[in-house]
Amino acid sequence: MKKNTKLTTAIIGNFIENKLVKKLKNDQQKLKILSEGDLQSCVYYNLRKYCIKDTSNWFILNKLFIKSEKVYPDIAVGYLNDDGGQVYPKILIEIKETVKPLSDSSFRGFKKDFKKLSLLMTKDNGIRKAYFILGILPNPSRNEPTSKESPFFNGDEVKKRIKQMVDENKFSKKIKLIIINSQTNKTPYQDYTKFKKKHRLLRKYIGKDVD
Repeated sequence: MKKNTKLTTAIIGNFIENKLVKKLKNDQQKLKILSEGDLQSCVYYNLRKYCIKDTSNWFILNKLFIKSEKVYPDIAVGYLNDDGGQVYPKILIEIKETVKPLSDSSFRGFKKDFKKLSLLMTKDNGIRKAYFILGILPNPSRNEPTSKESPFFNGDEVKKRIKQMVDENKFSKKIKLIIINSQTNKTPYQDYTKFKKKHRLLRKYIGKDVD
């Protein structure tokens, strides 16, 4: 963003869809995102750092309570008028993080979040954009890749299944899906092996007996 450029919903949306995606993939590659909480923290941090360049009325809000629908989006980008009389949420973000394989339970969780966003997007409440950010990684507890079963996600297959879910439930098509997946079938085998070892150690601490 150029200096002295005033932020708008469109400018922030462009940042989310481009620069933020790259930053999140980089964070995931560096093992900074290993849980839903990590992903939400990284989204919040990067958005806040970006928006603070414009010392205007934009605020990044975790779990903003939207009273009319009694829901809490994971993150809301809100605009506060100079008179301080009203906060206007302009962008909503729901966040999920998981490992392969995606279960039916995973998709039930996705459905719940899409339903929440869709409900808010169809109301005349000033919300202009909504995003569902999904961080996915291979399960570090699985065996090494075999010719029969790849440990990596098929991003196109995930998108296809979520699109089917959106169509079947007539959710708002204005909700944009963003998948953060730094480990793919294009990742060199040796690089993935190193990543997997660290991922397994960091994702779940087993601990050891202490005398």
